[in-house]
Amino acid sequence: MLRARASTLVIVLAVASCAAPVHQADPGTNATKAAAANRSGLDVAPAVAAAGAIWPPRMPAAGNFEEVPLGKWADYEETYLDAATIRERVALVAREADAITLETTTETRPGDRTVFATMFAGATSAGWHVTGNIFQVGDDEPMESPAIGPAQQPYPRVDPSKLIGTEMVSVRAGLFRAKHYRYRTPYGERVDYWVDESVAPIGLIKLEAEQKQHSGFRGGFKFELVGMGSGAIPQVTKPARPFDARIIARQGLPWTRNARVGPQPPAKVVQ
Repeated sequence: MLRARASTLVIVLAVASCAAPVHQADPGTNATKAAAANRSGLDVAPAVAAAGAIWPPRMPAAGNFEEVPLGKWADYEETYLDAATIRERVALVAREADAITLETTTETRPGDRTVFATMFAGATSAGWHVTGNIFQVGDDEPMESPAIGPAQQPYPRVDPSKLIGTEMVSVRAGLFRAKHYRYRTPYGERVDYWVDESVAPIGLIKLEAEQKQHSGFRGGFKFELVGMGSGAIPQVTKPARPFDARIIARQGLPWTRNARVGPQPPAKVVQ
């Protein structure tokens, strides 16, 4: 059972297969959010549900996956609400005909690792779409993730209509000539991000987002490219067991940036 603590950030994941598919919450009252949490099928303490949820932005992708060399990776440092920082590696580790696999490895602290392998297919006019998600926590057996809808697909393509311009952007990984995009969430939060398609596999250089969903938190979200390279190999190598909500309830939920279970839909950060 997940319990709220006054001084601790708790990550709550709405797991789709426990009940109905998970959708990103619309702005609403605490009561509405509490009801949504209850519908997820998880035993979430009322105090946590009533506190509301904070949904981080999805990490966008630029360029075409079919053009990314196999083994390319990018490392990011991500800050949440000025209270939590994680490291995350996004790597293209497999390619078969018109399908690719991206692995997202998240470390909340040294040794505390979760890997999500997301399979994409369909390099068509409609773009890439998710065909499967597998996650592995530490050395546990891999497990299939619940199905997700198009609106929760990880690494959505950049929206050309949101282009602001081209700028020189300095991050820890270097200096880049990047395209600057901006949009607003349903909560009215401004999200700015910068991409350079030459930075494989997803092109993201930096993301900065406001947080207006919960008045108890002042900070927003910041993602920054800190390294990149080649030679990545699959980390999830064993067959995945079918998703089992009972195991999740017993062992707890993996935490990562956006959906998790599976890189999308977003995780909900509550106090």
